[in-house]
Amino acid sequence: MKILVVGAGATGGYFGARLAQAGHEVAFLVREGRAQQLADEGLVVKGFHETVNLTPTLLTAETLTDNAWQLIILAVKHPHLAQVIEQIRPAVSDKTYILPLLNGMDHIAALQHQYGDRVLGGLCQIYATLNAKNEIEQVTSLHRISFGALSPVQQKGVMALAQQLEGVAFTLQASDDITSEMWEKYLFLSTLGGVTCLARADTQRILSTSGGAQYIETLFTEVLSVITAAGYRPRSKVINQLLKTLLNIETPLVSSLYRDVMAGNVSESRAIVGALVERAVETQQYIPVLRACWVQLQLASG
Repeated sequence: MKILVVGAGATGGYFGARLAQAGHEVAFLVREGRAQQLADEGLVVKGFHETVNLTPTLLTAETLTDNAWQLIILAVKHPHLAQVIEQIRPAVSDKTYILPLLNGMDHIAALQHQYGDRVLGGLCQIYATLNAKNEIEQVTSLHRISFGALSPVQQKGVMALAQQLEGVAFTLQASDDITSEMWEKYLFLSTLGGVTCLARADTQRILSTSGGAQYIETLFTEVLSVITAAGYRPRSKVINQLLKTLLNIETPLVSSLYRDVMAGNVSESRAIVGALVERAVETQQYIPVLRACWVQLQLASG
């Protein structure tokens, strides 16, 4: 299968390398600096059980002309989305599906505005980072992509993709209700990112304080109310499991948003938290803790 992966950071590099390892024809669309680095050093993935060394096929916006791609995976941060939407235009044909792995929900409408039913729903779950040598390190064994149709006309194509991608060395799931899964991940990620960025601490430290559990529960409830007001009620069993995970004092949790903010990197704060505040204003939700999180994140970004 011919696959274009946009971005070769921890997420795009990891899943792209695994797809290439499985025999697919994979190319990475990256910026010139990253292309030169990967050309010189190769792509190294230190997986949880094995290390993958790949000499990647590299493209930049200037060299991307082929439109024979069957699948384009978007593994970039939300602030780069507008640029990427334009960059991939030469690569998209009526036989191409676009699978975004971005956090939040607003990217779907932006992509559909340009590419319509070529855009699938999708999400990934992985904890991987770039180390000092620019190698990708998988920190936990979790490595999963879930994708699915956003309209009935896509269902046949989703099933065909799932069959073609069988045998990859990560968990791949074709979902019957990808929209719900995306909102449920959003509920978890925005709560986790919000509480840790505002408190500047992981969940274990927060839960060790007086009122820490109530603080997490309050933000979780606020986010849930915003999502519900938008017309998407997460499944009850999922709500209970997500909250149980957040309140587990045995496991110190932080999010990618927290890691980016603490490192001073470009973050997805607007997509993960700010967009929820905007939705809350539209539906007149009372969200004092969520507002405080957004104020802190804006200050952190300068």
